[in-house]
Amino acid sequence: MSHEIRETDTGKFAALPPAERARGVEEALRGELAIERRMLAQAQREMEQLREAIRSRDQVLGVVAHDLRNPINVILLAANSLLPRLADSSGRRPLERIIRGAERAGRLIRDLLDLNAIEAGHFGIEASPVETVDMILAAVESQQSLVANASVILATDISPDLPMVEADEERILEVFENLVTNALNFTPAGGTIQVGAGRRGDDILLWVKDTGCGIAAEQLPHLFDRFWQAKRVPRRGTGLGLTICKAIVEAHGGRIWAESAPDQGATLYFTIPSIPDSNRAKSAEAASILIVDDRPENLLSLRAILDRPDYRVITARSGEEALGLALRERFSVALIDIAMPGMNGFDVAVHMKELERSRDVPIIFVTAFGDDPEEIHRAYSAGGVDYLVKPLDPEIVRKKVAVFIDLARRRRKSERARREH
Repeated sequence: MSHEIRETDTGKFAALPPAERARGVEEALRGELAIERRMLAQAQREMEQLREAIRSRDQVLGVVAHDLRNPINVILLAANSLLPRLADSSGRRPLERIIRGAERAGRLIRDLLDLNAIEAGHFGIEASPVETVDMILAAVESQQSLVANASVILATDISPDLPMVEADEERILEVFENLVTNALNFTPAGGTIQVGAGRRGDDILLWVKDTGCGIAAEQLPHLFDRFWQAKRVPRRGTGLGLTICKAIVEAHGGRIWAESAPDQGATLYFTIPSIPDSNRAKSAEAASILIVDDRPENLLSLRAILDRPDYRVITARSGEEALGLALRERFSVALIDIAMPGMNGFDVAVHMKELERSRDVPIIFVTAFGDDPEEIHRAYSAGGVDYLVKPLDPEIVRKKVAVFIDLARRRRKSERARREH
């Protein structure tokens, strides 16, 4: 602002008197403040209109999602009741597509209702004491067909003897479902997704780790934002899965985060507070383990790894011998080599699943071809629950076997308790 005035007679500039100069500055400042106040008021009006629009949108989404559940459920019930009546596969396929489409619509509606509850601050869980290992293995089992179709290894790394957790089991299974599905979006055929769990102070630390393309550092802070999706994802979803996972974990009193780097895969971790150990009596019952391999040195190696007083390791050098043992023994877990002459590991597994005594025996396949997508697909299609790649890590073998043995012991204890009552 000029502090001079032009003289009308001479055309020259002369300085303003101090008092007039101050009044000019004050008027200019008042004008600028008035403009800023009008702009601020306009911004506040626009912000309130935006908030109202978001509230209206969320209310509409909530009402629509709620009202759509009934017709979707009617479609699912009708389609599922019709399916067993159709023997012809060509007639079943359109109905199966209808069921898959209705199930996907149901999941989308559930996500929208969850988002509406999160935004309104009404999101909650129904927690009860849950066996941690049982819950994780149920999550792995529920995802096996999905990873089998993608020819990806779904491995476990679960510490045995984990304490129980106070959890909403259905909601935690939903977290695992979202994390495994998310990992599949980034993991190519022949890759590995690992589901793991271990103690971390008073919490149980759980994770889903993949060998995919990884996540860039600038994308990590947005991973749990609603409707956000990473770039270069071939299979796209709603962008709500990880947002809902975060709400579920935090409702349990835990936290969730991700660690990743480009071309180094990604690991998504979350915690759940554990229930203090209740000094449950450990069963002294010996567990029977079946090992099937045509090479004696491999049998000796696995026997040495699993040498424990409470384990009975029984070996077979052919598929036929293994099936004969399965007819007489009740095994807690079986480790079966895939590449055997005559009856290979897949054939052994399929026949074991047909026998009543061995139908529920967890089968861990052992192979030297861990990056073969076709073999991975066949392993899970044959009923395998896990997949070990040679050369074997003794500690990993022990942990995997210990988890399934602990599960078998608890199931047998429950069966005996039911019979006694």
